[in-house]
Parts: sequence; structure tokens; C-alpha cells
Amino acid sequence: MKVFGEGLLKRLVIKLFIGIAALCVGWSAGAEVFVEATKRGSLIIVGGGDTPYSIQKRFIELAGGPGRARIAIFPMATTEYDEEAEEVLSEFSMLGAESVILNIDREQAQSRSLDPVLLEFTGYWFLGGDQNLLASSLLGTRALWTIEKQYERGAVIGGTSAGAAVMTATMLTGERRTSTGRINDDPNAVAPRSTEVGLGFGLLPGAIIDQHFSRRSRDNRLVSALLDHPHLLGVGIDEETALIVRPDGRWEVMGNGHVKIYDARRAYVVNDDDATAGASGIRLHVLPRRSKFDPRLGRVGSWRN
Repeated sequence: MKVFGEGLLKRLVIKLFIGIAALCVGWSAGAEVFVEATKRGSLIIVGGGDTPYSIQKRFIELAGGPGRARIAIFPMATTEYDEEAEEVLSEFSMLGAESVILNIDREQAQSRSLDPVLLEFTGYWFLGGDQNLLASSLLGTRALWTIEKQYERGAVIGGTSAGAAVMTATMLTGERRTSTGRINDDPNAVAPRSTEVGLGFGLLPGAIIDQHFSRRSRDNRLVSALLDHPHLLGVGIDEETALIVRPDGRWEVMGNGHVKIYDARRAYVVNDDDATAGASGIRLHVLPRRSKFDPRLGRVGSWRN
């Protein structure tokens, strides 16, 4: 089913903490804050590849469960309508969810006529491709604002690959350049000012996400971005793996791979030129499935619920 539309620019939530206030939430001054809402839904952020059944099942459960879940699938990260959307539609249907493909453009996303359509869903799923296309379709639109409001009311939002990268406010575009604007010929270099970023949905404040992480050896790309944006947590998600963001702001890992979290808030650059850089003091958390992480405290945690 083809509908209209486009997204909305997610608010960047930034707050400065000084002295003891910073210590209370585990963030240094100037950090972007992980906001705790009194009520909001969950995020399921998948690093690409084939999404395991267990992750899809969790998504449907959070959307209301079989017979109740109503899912909107957004394929706008690709310019060609391919088989992926139909496959996901079929998989969600087998799990008992009523699902619809909404292939909408920016003009349609600005239309009020799309509001009642979007309000019917309990879950929203963003497919892979190019995150820049997804952002250009939805940022700043009425449709994304409506989806955000549904999320605040308890809806679940998920995405894979490009649909994962777009979840944060600061989004990796996939391009790497030198300080003179030329494309960086060495994709594996840790280099300052080499990793392009754009605006994403901002559903996960305080972080920047990279996907297909281990398979495509993207450690250095993410570290390069963090040296330019040290107030953010870098989140590298493997294929067939999901980061679950709970309503209370804490994180879980599901799937077949790992999530790596880089914390450069106390790091410093030891070499800074256009070609390469070094840094010291970056903390790394390597989280296999069933791991839990509290981003407010910056450490692996455990809780019963």
C-alpha cells in the first residue's frame, strides 16, 4: 500500500551540567542528555543483515503483541522499491501483526491527511538503504512529528541499517572527507574532521550509531566521528544484532553479534593532522547478547525488570 508523506525534525535535547549536577547523571559538562520521559515507547535498533526472529518477535510484542500490533513499514531509504519491504511485511504478518508499507515522499509527509493513518499504528519500522534519503524524506515534517508523539505515548520504533543510523540526532552520512573537502582515500584512517555527519531523527539523544559494524570494520570510522563529537557515545551495532532502548532509558542487546560502545568524553587527541590522529582515554564496552548498559552512568548494569 502506497501512502504519502514525510518526517519531522526531531528535537535535539542538549543540556549543560555543572559540578555535582553532572556527577549525578554520570555525564561531564556539556554532554547531550539521555532524557527520561515519564512515559514513552521503546526503540529497536538493528545493525543490518538478516533480522533474527527473536528480535522481530520482541518488536511485535512491544507493539501490542499478535492480533493487536499494527505496523507501518517505511522503505524510503532506497530509491527503488525492492523485495525487502515485502519480505518484512510477510514476516511481521506471520508473527500476528497487521502491517502496511508506507512509501511516502516529503510532500505527502507534510499533509494533514496522513495524520489519521499514522495514528492507527502501534509500531513503526524503517528499512535499510541510504540514511540520507530517509532523513531527507522525513526530517522536519508533520509525519515524523506524529510518529514521535506516538512514541511518547508508548509506540515502538525500529529500524535496520540505514533505519538504525537515522535514529540519533547526529547521524553518520556514510561519507568521509579531508579537511579540504576531498573524499578521504583511506576509509580505515582515524582522522579528525574526516567523517561527515548530518541530522537524524533524534530519537536517541546523546549517541551516534554505526551499523554493519564488525563485518565492515567500521571501528575507525566511528572513533573518527567521536573525536569530532566527544560528548556523544559511539554505538557500533553488528549485523543480526539489536540495541533495545527501554522506556526508562536503559539499553539491552539482542541477536547474534555484539554492540560496542565507545566513550570518548574524557579522551584527548595526541596527534591531530589532516591525515591521521591518535587519542588516549577512550573507554570501550563490548556487549554480547543479553547484556545491559546504563548510558546515564556509562557502565554495564544489571536490573531485574
